[in-house]
Amino acid sequence: MNSRRLLYAALAAILIAGFFLTQFRVRPDQRPIGKPEEIARLVDRDDLNVIFILVDTLRADRLGVYGYERATSPTIDHLAKTGIRFANHLSQSSWTKTSMASIWTAMYPNRTGIFRFDHAIPNDAVMPAEILRDAGFRTAGIWRNGWVAPTFGFEQGFEVYHRPEIGIPIQSVRRESKNPYAKLAGSDADATDGAIEFMRTYKSDRFFLYIHFMDAHQYMSDEESAIFGTSYSDLYDNSIHWTDRQIATLLRALDEQGLREETIVVIAADHGEAFQEHGNEGHARDLHREVIYTPWIVSLPFSLDRGVVVDAMTENVDIWPTLLDLVGAGQMDQADGVSRLPEVLAAAGVEGGDPVSPPRPSYAQLDRVWGKASVPSEPLLAVTVPGRRFMRGFDPKPVVALYDTTADPGERNDLLSQGPPVDVREFDALLDAYQAIPEPDWRKNVGRVELDDLQKGQLRAIGYSIE
Repeated sequence: MNSRRLLYAALAAILIAGFFLTQFRVRPDQRPIGKPEEIARLVDRDDLNVIFILVDTLRADRLGVYGYERATSPTIDHLAKTGIRFANHLSQSSWTKTSMASIWTAMYPNRTGIFRFDHAIPNDAVMPAEILRDAGFRTAGIWRNGWVAPTFGFEQGFEVYHRPEIGIPIQSVRRESKNPYAKLAGSDADATDGAIEFMRTYKSDRFFLYIHFMDAHQYMSDEESAIFGTSYSDLYDNSIHWTDRQIATLLRALDEQGLREETIVVIAADHGEAFQEHGNEGHARDLHREVIYTPWIVSLPFSLDRGVVVDAMTENVDIWPTLLDLVGAGQMDQADGVSRLPEVLAAAGVEGGDPVSPPRPSYAQLDRVWGKASVPSEPLLAVTVPGRRFMRGFDPKPVVALYDTTADPGERNDLLSQGPPVDVREFDALLDAYQAIPEPDWRKNVGRVELDDLQKGQLRAIGYSIE
């Protein structure tokens, strides 16, 4: 009897192992093997495409390549291990619109002025899609989050800017108990289909394609991806695995159309997600690690035997200065972010690489009443330097906190609420300097958009509270 039980147990173990191998198998990489020196020579190529994949609500520490114990992201992990990974990367806000405005302008939130639900980027702001379009790229954006709708100025520079609504409405597992109408039309699979169709149509041209995936925001997955459990945290992991499979589908299409060796693929996120680490659930409520520590991965037209890891602290405002530098398409006007290509080359051991010294501080900002049009601002600011994160806010009540991010990466122990007094004048000075950075010329034209009931309803449907 014991032998039979052992046999059954062994068979069960084999079946389980086979299941997980099936789930997490990564398709063989069809790119040629390249050398790190080739990174510096990409600027000389005139055939490169750029695909920018923005995974909404993706925190870095839920990806295997950033240290997560679950196999949520085999495809993304492979791209990082054979490309470039920025290991200590931060977003500029924990709310999509503020964060995306900083990504697309390479400017900090205090300069863009995009803080509230009805704020819109003016037409005279210069966006990467405009720069790439003028450099000869065909440009398309496929988006599923209403905060980056054309209404708010995010379509600038795109020849095609499309929101797919092909599939059946999908119920938000994460939010249905609080909002029974929290539904989105279609899924990220529809966005993937649209992206593949664009590539098929314009594969003879040089193109820039922006894809804004949304299912991780809603904790959505299909039956095959739902393998980690049923708690909110498990559902979130399931949705990351589902999104990873969409990225795999996109890469397979690149291979089939012969475009992989001509395309740079970038993975990034607007913000992360909280699971009660600091008393909050979701995002757009504070600026702790779980909501601003995000991934930044660059997959090259060739595969590196050993991926490049940049350990220096980087920010979302650095993404487009770096990518434009990489493909030789110009630079961003009045940018706060900088090209991190010198640090990439240094990390790769390539001659000419130069780590930035001293390290640059990273800034984040959130107006805690972003969903209310008529009340005074309640800004929360954060500055991160190596080993420390300092947060400051004044309305409606004072908020000041300091964390040792080396000894306490989870930010559990506020140094200002325990032990001897800590001098924070250095951090106050950094935030004062941040707030004093001159505004761009177009800041005076930041407008407020009057949303109709349908638009407000669509935004409320994805879980946001706006008035």
